Amino acid sequence: MGLLDTLLGRSKLPKPKPDRLFAMSTAYITLSTNLNLISKGAGICFRPIEASRFRNAQIEISELLQRSCQETNTTYKMQKDSYGYLWVILNDEHFEDLVATLYLVSQTLAEHGFDEQLLCAVFKFGNESTVYWIYNYKQARFYPFVPKGKQRDSTYEFRLRSVMDKELPIEKDVERWYPLWDIPV
Repeated sequence: MGLLDTLLGRSKLPKPKPDRLFAMSTAYITLSTNLNLISKGAGICFRPIEASRFRNAQIEISELLQRSCQETNTTYKMQKDSYGYLWVILNDEHFEDLVATLYLVSQTLAEHGFDEQLLCAVFKFGNESTVYWIYNYKQARFYPFVPKGKQRDSTYEFRLRSVMDKELPIEKDVERWYPLWDIPV
């Protein structure tokens, strides 16, 4: 941010850091062994825009997903949610393939100049309850989200944070732990 931006009160969001997604690959060992959480899929959410450049990027993502998912046996689908955001939803028994495919999608959007359209990546886990680890691209940090009906299980979320704090770049400001209801993953 330049001096003129500071004087005029304008601020720029930091660029997304999709390479931080790979922290989840090593964290998965702790999640599965210490917390008995089993991977139930993943997804990436971004805001589509009406522009031919964006449609070209979306076509490239679809083609890359077809080729990549054939090699890794990952299944995927693309769908819009009720807010108009586009989701790429992935399932694979090999967790590393999920992380690599999410990175591929986010990197492709960034290469086309649409990195600001990225909202989040979501990793779904299960045991007795459903646990989501959400990667906020704007903050380049993870946070847990544990829905319990239309409430949050904050106690469990704080426990997850304390266990994973050394493994993942965790969002320190709890006010930025935005709940994502009705995640299609």
